[in-house]
Amino acid sequence: MINYRVSKCKNPNGVDGTNYYSGKAVKTGEYTFDDLATDINNSTTVTKADAMAVLASIKPFITKALLGGQVVVLQDIGRFQVSLHGKCYPEAAMQSDEFLPSAMIKGHRIIFRPEVKLKKDIASGITLKRVSSEAMA
Repeated sequence: MINYRVSKCKNPNGVDGTNYYSGKAVKTGEYTFDDLATDINNSTTVTKADAMAVLASIKPFITKALLGGQVVVLQDIGRFQVSLHGKCYPEAAMQSDEFLPSAMIKGHRIIFRPEVKLKKDIASGITLKRVSSEAMA
């Protein structure tokens, strides 16, 4: 069950006089590596220690692949990929000998794109419960 609250949001039309509201998911807790390892242990023949070891060993391999420009695909879960963002420059500036490519890149993000099956599993199982809301005047 997904808990949500109703919050006032910015008027999409920029017109005063009408209030707009949107549902926002409310976090109910965290599901940790320890929780995952315990559940794996309880549902398979893998021990909790072995599950923790495998889960902990994934991070450096994902890091290495992402730094190598690869997309990391976790079957039936999703894909991780590095995205870069920065300023746009005219072509003449880009071709200048004084132009530093590193100056063009201002930051990065790690993008997660869930697999279709995961999205369908969530969509087919979702139920909503309103838990709290801002006062709607």
